[in-house]
Amino acid sequence: MNSTFHEWSVGFLNYSAFIYLASMFCLFIGVLRDPQKSKWVFIGKYLAFAALLSHTSGLLTRWYEGGLERPPWTNLYESLVFFAWGASVLLNLALFKWKVTLAGVVLTPFIFLLMGMSVMTPNKVVEPLIPALQSYWNRIHVVFGMLSYGAIMSSASLAFLHLLKNKFSIKKIGGMLSLLSMMLVLMMAGREFYKTGRLYLARTVEQTLPDGSKAHVKDQYREYEGGPIVTRFEEVPRGNVPVVVTSVLFLVAAIAYFSRSFHKMGHRLFAAGIVSMLAFLVWVIWATKVNEHLTLQSNPYLLMSLLTAFFFDLFYFAVLWKQEKFMDSLPSANRLDELSYKNLLFAFPAQTLLLITGAIWAYYSWGRSWGWDPKETWAFITYVAMLIYLHGKLLMKWKANSLSILAIVIMAIMIFAFLGVNLLLSGLHSYGAA
Repeated sequence: MNSTFHEWSVGFLNYSAFIYLASMFCLFIGVLRDPQKSKWVFIGKYLAFAALLSHTSGLLTRWYEGGLERPPWTNLYESLVFFAWGASVLLNLALFKWKVTLAGVVLTPFIFLLMGMSVMTPNKVVEPLIPALQSYWNRIHVVFGMLSYGAIMSSASLAFLHLLKNKFSIKKIGGMLSLLSMMLVLMMAGREFYKTGRLYLARTVEQTLPDGSKAHVKDQYREYEGGPIVTRFEEVPRGNVPVVVTSVLFLVAAIAYFSRSFHKMGHRLFAAGIVSMLAFLVWVIWATKVNEHLTLQSNPYLLMSLLTAFFFDLFYFAVLWKQEKFMDSLPSANRLDELSYKNLLFAFPAQTLLLITGAIWAYYSWGRSWGWDPKETWAFITYVAMLIYLHGKLLMKWKANSLSILAIVIMAIMIFAFLGVNLLLSGLHSYGAA
């Protein structure tokens, strides 16, 4: 391994994560002031472009470091980076070609979520591929997946803006955000929470990496050679309390938003859920400080997902505050609906090829094309949801608002397929959690 190129690749990718963060805040401040003329919007747009350049440089440098036979999308760290890169390309199209500034406010938190997780990953060394990944199909299967997922994310972001522009009930949007926030909290609790009713975090051990450096990584082992990776966990004392309280508050807020009688209480309950979610995060940070076996580096999903949910929930209240200004800055509802549809139309063949190449790869790696492994199943569910969207759009002529809601649901399914399966389920794709 060339240490110089490794340092460059990690540096480019880490810098891009923080440039995305700066772009997110600039765009957010800009649309609060004046989405059309604010200098913050101008700065945010070009920061997003600079982040994409740094991001691309990091990917290409890592590819050069590993050689042409080892593309930079073969483990969880690299797939996070590559997923974010596809979303970043679409972000820059939205900002510079489609002229949808608010799409940047919605997309940059997702990209920072992915890149933030990658920054917190302790082991970024380019390591030899495990046997299951030493396949020609690896080079194309993951590409189709990341392109599909990036386009789904972009489609959902534009669909959300379409609902705002098309005068969809702002309270129902709050209800959907409440449900999405609840889903993230419950997903981040992990499978051990559902088995025992207690909150556990992955234990951390100090390990010498292949390049000779030391890092705190997940405490993982194999019970036998070639067996699945097992992670040791440590209980967070009374950590189940904030999980349950936060989830219940978001659920009750969603019920209130969708209720005709109690919808006015929705804002207060939603705000209480946000405060409880922050308390949950503080509780986890406290647990990592008092327990030497726990660090946030070994649990990056939880930290970044809760911070991203917090930003989106904050954005919702900003929309309530500056709703008229936001609406004036958006293109027409028809234009937003068209862009959301075109992004999903691009994602559909990519998802199709993801399933086909995955089946071929599985046949050569595991001796069967399809085995209803959790990752396979949820990728297929994502595909079916996209198929329903396209049938509703092209054949059944569903209303635009219904399609936009479905596009957001598809993104929620995709998030579970990409991250939730790793956290809550297990299977032959468990190497993705390493």
